Amino acid sequence: MPTIEGNAAYIPIKDFPTKIQRCLDLLQNKAPGYTIYLNLYVTKVRAARASGANFADKAIDIAKATFDSSDTWVASVLVHEAVHFWQYKSGKYKASKADEQEANVQQLATLRLIGAPENEITHMQKQDGGHADLDGDGKYTEKDYKKRKY
Repeated sequence: MPTIEGNAAYIPIKDFPTKIQRCLDLLQNKAPGYTIYLNLYVTKVRAARASGANFADKAIDIAKATFDSSDTWVASVLVHEAVHFWQYKSGKYKASKADEQEANVQQLATLRLIGAPENEITHMQKQDGGHADLDGDGKYTEKDYKKRKY
């Protein structure tokens, strides 16, 4: 499993490791197949300004707004970002709506497996993959990432 790295500038150090470990344990216990993505491609989960897959550092970054969601949601986000690592490592990742849709499918499956509340499942079912394109230009770029609040 990835190591957990807190950062008090973003999320209180005392809270971050405990919750992330709970989420990793939830995945291990209820959706162990999805931990394969995490174990193969991700070396750490860390507190950060914005959530996302940081390929250069082999890290999943988790922002405060994401962190403040339920354990089931955070666990599913870990899977979503790990899918992006798989896409990247397999040469498929193009920072596109299609990449997001593929990760969303796996996130939704994870939510179902781990017993997420119906409102989280319903929310995920409504996602079309456009959440990463914050400026609406059809491409997910660094400019979009810098606009993230989640």
